[in-house]
Amino acid sequence: MQVTKRSGQVVDFNPDKIYQAIIKAAQTVYVIDDTWRDNLANVTKKVVIDLQDAQVERPTISMVQSCVENRLMDAGYINIAEHYISYRLQRDLERNGYADKIIVHLRFEQTK
Repeated sequence: MQVTKRSGQVVDFNPDKIYQAIIKAAQTVYVIDDTWRDNLANVTKKVVIDLQDAQVERPTISMVQSCVENRLMDAGYINIAEHYISYRLQRDLERNGYADKIIVHLRFEQTK
């Protein structure tokens, strides 16, 4: 599978990049042990399955990130999802020249 980057460049899909991004987000909230690593690897596997099931010829990075966000929340990892999404939004702002004007800090509240 290949993905389309924001620049339009087409690259080979690398699930390890998803896993590493999730781990980095998780490390901002928790001390990561082997159990966490296994659980987050399962989230990564589900994202890969979602992308394959979508049957899109070439998913975009935004599509991949949306799948990651949804899977983190579906798994109940709300705090990790907050940090993952905040980081992604902050990077988008930086790419668009707003890094010194806006800082993103999300806080989700779960409803019944």
